[in-house]
Amino acid sequence: MTELQSGHKVKSLRSDRGGEFMSNEFLTYCSEAGIQRQLTVAYSPQQNGVAERKNMTVIEMEKSMPHEKSLPYEFWAEAVHTAVYLLNRCPSKSLEKMTPFEAYTGRKPGIAHLKVFGCLCHVLIPSVLRHKLEENSHKCIFVGYGLCEKGYRLFVPKTRKIVLSRDVYFDEEASWKWENPSNADVGVPMPDGNQNTAETEQ
Repeated sequence: MTELQSGHKVKSLRSDRGGEFMSNEFLTYCSEAGIQRQLTVAYSPQQNGVAERKNMTVIEMEKSMPHEKSLPYEFWAEAVHTAVYLLNRCPSKSLEKMTPFEAYTGRKPGIAHLKVFGCLCHVLIPSVLRHKLEENSHKCIFVGYGLCEKGYRLFVPKTRKIVLSRDVYFDEEASWKWENPSNADVGVPMPDGNQNTAETEQ
């Protein structure tokens, strides 16, 4: 997929000797694709310093982002995904201040859709899924951005499920009160129809 999207052929791949990189299937694929393998010596992460440092940055962000809004540890995977999403949209010194997103796609990334990780929000409940006398929104927690879909990833405390939606009202100053979950079903009135209160990156 990388070769098709970027228009460049992968010539070499540097990695440690983790099992995911040393399986027969993966080694065969690299050989058939003409990809040169560069393996680091065991217990020598400094041999792949660029990748290791980037991993450390992601982990540091993963630890700090949930803490800002007092999110529990269970959201670590969402924090990692969001950290990578944000880093790909930050200028890089090695790319002469260009973002990785632009270097990869040839397009400047939009940032107007970015929101505070873990903030409180309200997601519109489609009219076909609710009674006409019920509230038309759920109170949720913002936990990231859609991978393939243009939408926001939202955790619904009432159902403990993650949903994807574009129809969201954000309160970036507020956070979920975990010690008082009884307010999980209190929503705010939102416009019905196709009006979107938030747009993700185009």
